[in-house]
Amino acid sequence: MFTASRIKILVITCAALFMAMLDNLVLGVALPSIQESFHASLSDLEWFTNAYTLSFAVLLIPFSMLGDRFGRKKIFLGGVILFTLGSALSGMSGHSLQLIFSRALQGVGGAAIVPLSLTLVHTAFPEKMRAAAMGIWSGISGLGLSVGPLVGGLILEGAPWQLIFWVNVPVGILAFLLGLNWLRESKGEAKPMNPLSVLLLAAGMFGIIFGLQRSNTDGWTSLNVVGSILGGFTILLLFYLWERTRKHQLIQFHFFKGRRYAVLIIAGFLMNAGIFGSIFLLTLFLQLAQGYSALGAGIREMAWTGCTMIAAPLAGLFITKLGTKTVLSIGLLFQAIGLIGFAVLITSLDPNFSFGYIATFMVLAGAGMGLSFTPLAHGILSSVPERSSGEASGLSNATRELGGVFGIAICTLIFESGAKITSPQAFSDHIVPSLLAGAGFVLLALGLVMVLFREVSGKKTMQEIPEVVRERSAESYGTE
Repeated sequence: MFTASRIKILVITCAALFMAMLDNLVLGVALPSIQESFHASLSDLEWFTNAYTLSFAVLLIPFSMLGDRFGRKKIFLGGVILFTLGSALSGMSGHSLQLIFSRALQGVGGAAIVPLSLTLVHTAFPEKMRAAAMGIWSGISGLGLSVGPLVGGLILEGAPWQLIFWVNVPVGILAFLLGLNWLRESKGEAKPMNPLSVLLLAAGMFGIIFGLQRSNTDGWTSLNVVGSILGGFTILLLFYLWERTRKHQLIQFHFFKGRRYAVLIIAGFLMNAGIFGSIFLLTLFLQLAQGYSALGAGIREMAWTGCTMIAAPLAGLFITKLGTKTVLSIGLLFQAIGLIGFAVLITSLDPNFSFGYIATFMVLAGAGMGLSFTPLAHGILSSVPERSSGEASGLSNATRELGGVFGIAICTLIFESGAKITSPQAFSDHIVPSLLAGAGFVLLALGLVMVLFREVSGKKTMQEIPEVVRERSAESYGTE
C-alpha cells in the first residue's frame, strides 16, 4: 500500500523531477526579454537553451552509474543542490556568459535528478505497486516538460524574467532538506568507473546532440554539423569497442539480447522523436498561424498536458490488468491519431479555425503520451535486475532525450525545406509534412512493439533474457 514513508519519497522525488523537467522549455518565452536585457546575439540565445540540454543529456548515464556505486540518495540530493545553485546563479546573471554557465550547471543537476528519482521510486515500492508509483512519476515528468512555456508566460505577465529561475530555489532547498530525512539510501552494482569509458560516452553524446541542435541553424551540410555528428558516432563506436574488452562495462550491452529491453529502448527513442518534434512546431502554429500570445498558446496546450498528467498514473493501474504491451500500444496509437488528425485539420481548414477543432486531437495525443510514458519506464526497469535499475533508468532517459532532439531537428528540417514562409497559410502548408513525419516515427514505434514485444509477468520478466545475460548480471563486481 501507499504508506506515509512511500508517499514522502514520491513527494520529494516528483517535486525535484518537476523542477528539472520544467526548465527544459520554460526559458523559451523569456528569450526576447533576456535578449533585450543583455543585448544578446542570436548565438547567445541558442546557448541559453542548448547549455542546459547538452549537459543534461550527456550526463544522464554517468550520474546513474555514480548513484549505483556511491548511493542514489547522495547523488540525487547532490543533483538537487547543483540545480538549485544553477537556478540562483541564473537569476543573478548580469551578462550572457554567466547565464550560459549557470544554465549548464542546472543541466548537470538535472542529469542527476531525473534518472535517480525514477530509481528511488522503483526501489521504494514493492513489485505489485511499482506500476502505479511509476505512473505518478511519469505524469509529473510529462507535466513538467509540457507546461514550461505556460509557466514562463504566466511569470512574464507581471514579473522580470529572472523570476523564472528564482522560483526553483525554495523548491530545491525544501526538497533537499526533506530528502535528507525522508529518502532511503540504496545502491546498485558497485562497478568500477573507468574514466576513459565515461569520457568517450560523454564526448560521443555531446557530438551527436550538438550537431543535431545546430543542424537547422548552420545547415545540414555545414562542417560544424557533419563533423559533430560523424565525430560523435565515431567516438561512440570507439566507446563500444573499448567496453567490449572490459569485464565491468559502463553499459551492460548484453541486456540488449533481451528482446523486451531492446524494443522498449528503441520505441522510447522513436516516440520522443515523433511527439516532441511535432509539439515544437504545434506551439509555433498556435502563435504564428493562429495569432495567440505565448501565454495564450500555453493555456491552450493544457488540453494536451493536462491529459498527460491524468493518463500517466492511470496507465500504472491499467498495466496490472492489461499488461505493458497493450497499454503502450494504445498510447502510441492515440499519439499517432492525434498527429494525423492535426495534419488533416490544418490541410482542410483555414489557419484561423476554432481552437475547439484542435482541442480534441490535443486531448487524444496528450492521453497517448501519458499512457506511453509509464509502460516504457516500468517495462525497461522490470527487464533488468533491480541492482541494475540505475543504469537502465539513465540509458532510457538518455535515449529518449536524444530522440527528442533528433525529432525536433528532422521535423524542423522538413518544415523549412519548402518556400519562404510569409503568411499563416504558408505556415500551415509547411507544418503538415512535419506532422506526418512525426506520426510516422510514432507508428514505427507502435509497429515495433506490436511485432517484437513479448508480454511476460513480473516474476518471469528476467526469464526472457538469454542465459548468458543472467550469468553476466550475477557476476560479482570488483576492481579490475
